[in-house]
Amino acid sequence: MKHKAELLSLPEELLTSILSFLPWRDILRCTSLCKALRQTYMSSSELQYVTELGSQQLLPTSNNHISVSKRLQLLRDNTRAWFKFDLHSFETISIPEKFHMFTATYITNGHACFWKPSIDSIRIFPILPKPSQQTIDRDFSPGSLCAVPNYSNIDVFMDPAQNLLAIAYAIRDDNYPSDEESYIELLTLDGDGAHPQAAGRTLFMSDLWLPRSRENFVTQCSKLEGFGRHIAFLRFVPLFDGTGSSFASIWWLQIWDWHNSTSSNSILSGPIVLDLDSDRSTDFCFLGNDRFLIISDDLKLYSIEDTSQSPQLLACFLLPASVSNLQCFTPTNDIALSSHPKIQAQQATWISDPKHRVLSLVSHSSDLNFVISTSIFFGDFFDSEGMSATIPWIYWGPSNARIFLHHFPCRLGVSGNRALYAFPASSAIKDGYSIYSEYRLHLMDFSPLAVRRHQPGLGRLVNESSIVENCESGEYLTTFLPYVEVVSDRTFSWGEFVEIWLDNDKIYLFKENIDNDRMDQLEVIEM
Repeated sequence: MKHKAELLSLPEELLTSILSFLPWRDILRCTSLCKALRQTYMSSSELQYVTELGSQQLLPTSNNHISVSKRLQLLRDNTRAWFKFDLHSFETISIPEKFHMFTATYITNGHACFWKPSIDSIRIFPILPKPSQQTIDRDFSPGSLCAVPNYSNIDVFMDPAQNLLAIAYAIRDDNYPSDEESYIELLTLDGDGAHPQAAGRTLFMSDLWLPRSRENFVTQCSKLEGFGRHIAFLRFVPLFDGTGSSFASIWWLQIWDWHNSTSSNSILSGPIVLDLDSDRSTDFCFLGNDRFLIISDDLKLYSIEDTSQSPQLLACFLLPASVSNLQCFTPTNDIALSSHPKIQAQQATWISDPKHRVLSLVSHSSDLNFVISTSIFFGDFFDSEGMSATIPWIYWGPSNARIFLHHFPCRLGVSGNRALYAFPASSAIKDGYSIYSEYRLHLMDFSPLAVRRHQPGLGRLVNESSIVENCESGEYLTTFLPYVEVVSDRTFSWGEFVEIWLDNDKIYLFKENIDNDRMDQLEVIEM
């Protein structure tokens, strides 16, 4: 009679391999079944790494040149690093003089990116790179971005992780604006040639977005952004009557899968707005490779898996009726997996899970900052008849968001589950213009793990509800998404810095010279 092999009789290496196929929560459940499984778990860096990633709501990347035990230690250090919130230890980088004013600035993948539309110039350089780090350092002189004659740049997008420079431009001839045509050029950041992963050098825009009369069209503003294999372009178009007076506006958005096609039928457009003084605006952000959010007077969630057709509406999340003019400030580099081979080899051993991070929305007209957990956008939203759901704010908002008063002139920075913003110091004095004498930076961690593992003396746990007043309508809004916060002991004055950026291990403050209102320095703070 043959004896059946029992699980615990297997060699430890084989037992570890079997357990590694389980979800991280099930691995932890197995450790409570018996001492043998507990010992197997405690002796395996691989199993501990899987459960630590899961509990921190992170996704692994393939980094075989770093041992599992080293990755585990880095991951555990990551949970504690932000408590070392020392703003007195920093390095200052000078910003090139030509980019001191009227410049679009952002931080991505350890690089500072500057674009000055007025002189058609771009500067990108690494910020305090490590000796082994693959970097890109380019200075595009005026007029060198596009080789097409009679062009006018509309917007640019830079992604060092994919070595990508995308340029949205328009070609204008003597009959402008009736014959204007727009395109997106895909180039490499470290060279001047077409991008090797692109289906073609040029993305073609549909004519469907133009008004019926091309003579009555002028471009007002735009937004170009990408994530992974997708690029999206948003334009706002005012409409003019026969006398040349603007009487309405529309918005139009197109999404390309630039790895696989130079054309796209993935198009969204907004209704004609007759009230040009309306505070309503439109913005967008990627929520990963297959989900996309349109921010307007509500939040519309779309599936973008197939760009050969229009995005599929999954759900509409209603906002408080009194909130308007929302803008999204949520970088995606913390969830982006690099496709550039050299950078991919150096990338951190994890990325944020798109399903478990926070996004930042600001309403300038209402002076409100929204921090919203993206987990609410990854569910099944269709009803029994297959129709997309409309979800009132009261059913989704209060438990999945925190609203803060927009006290400081710069935006609220986010990365992964963490947010950074300046709030008035407790001893600050407010003047007649509602400006406080001093502010402190608050670093907030909204991950469930940080809340669950909070220990007294390591930050402040905030799990009670908060109520803020909409200064525009007088409505009071209650939210209670829990978080842990650490407050800096260093204070700042109003306008001392004009931009905040946050990533896994650094804080970036764009400083302004108060004597001439020029943004001339970048302060980098290691966490």
